[in-house]
Amino acid sequence: MTETADIVVIGGGIIGSSVVYQLAQLLDPSTRIVLCDRGPIAGATSSSCMGHLMVTPGNAQEYALTKTSVDLWRGLHEQLGGFDYNPTGALYLAESEEDIEMVPVLHQQFLDQGDQAEILDQKQLRDLEPGLAHDIPGALFYAGDGVVLPMLAAGAMLRGAQQRNPNVVVRPNCAVTGFQRDGDRIAAVVTEKSVIQTNTVVNACGVWTPGIGEMLGQPRVPIYPRAGNLAITGHHVSPIRTQLLEISYLRFAHAASDVDPTQTDRDAGGHAVNMQPQTNGGCLIGSTRQFRGMSKQVNRELLKRSLLRAHRYVPGVAQAPIIRSWVGLRPYSIDNHPLIGPWDPVPGFWIAAGHEGLGISMAPITGLLIAQQIAGITPSIDPTPYLPGRFAL
Repeated sequence: MTETADIVVIGGGIIGSSVVYQLAQLLDPSTRIVLCDRGPIAGATSSSCMGHLMVTPGNAQEYALTKTSVDLWRGLHEQLGGFDYNPTGALYLAESEEDIEMVPVLHQQFLDQGDQAEILDQKQLRDLEPGLAHDIPGALFYAGDGVVLPMLAAGAMLRGAQQRNPNVVVRPNCAVTGFQRDGDRIAAVVTEKSVIQTNTVVNACGVWTPGIGEMLGQPRVPIYPRAGNLAITGHHVSPIRTQLLEISYLRFAHAASDVDPTQTDRDAGGHAVNMQPQTNGGCLIGSTRQFRGMSKQVNRELLKRSLLRAHRYVPGVAQAPIIRSWVGLRPYSIDNHPLIGPWDPVPGFWIAAGHEGLGISMAPITGLLIAQQIAGITPSIDPTPYLPGRFAL
């Protein structure tokens, strides 16, 4: 079967769903947009991650990207709802002397961006979060962070897109198997079910993004899977009500890795506490990081260390039954910045991937930047640092 579409989006996770949603808002409702995913919608990384909405203030560029996106999440909650949005705020916990020194630094970073945060002493910390260990010396509280349930959020975005544009078509279990070209340009996307004639394709496949590009004969973009072990407690037993991160998480999670991601047998992995209260009363516990290819087998040693670290900060977690543990694969970009924009060597081919552990946080702004560029609208923030062309040969 042969059909036509104005735009084909490949990848039905949170990023692809956001791209479709934003395209539907900005383009005429006659625009035919087809979303293809090889499995169920939000059935891969988006169903295997923490739904952390996190503002990072390290520099103006980073802050603009994450703050704009988290603000967009609030707007989506008001417009769409239905995805367990929870404005928990975040506590950055200090333990060691080195941690304590980071608290005023992080506080000043928020202030430098014109934002607010609050340094808490031990008493203020216990008043805000009674479930914490009483010997934690201090923390920084930032009210702007939150939590969403990514699977529900992807569905809400796609429903919102179809309400705005009846020509949005969502196709789960429809793998892309190749492309047809007309000279340099894309002419069609070949799937298991049809050939879709189109001149515009958005590759939003997370850790599978490089393989889609290779189908076009392009060099492999440097995005690598980075595994994370997670565990969740039973419902209605969470000893916390605020999102918790040990402040060293910022060094561990958001800095460029000093491990070669291609040497998957050499990365021992690491961990830093990230705990999220769920709206059902459960507690989601992470976070570990390890390069080991596409393996989704739980690393029991890393998970154990992560849980013990969580117990140190929140003793009550030791009494909360763990009902499930699993592994998700983050799409890590080699320069620690996502790829958002056109792939210049192939006109009409766009990439939205490589967000590592901030894909949920950055989903709305990623979708908006892609949609604005396709629509010829001035982007809400400068997309230059994220353009995929920096990796083009």
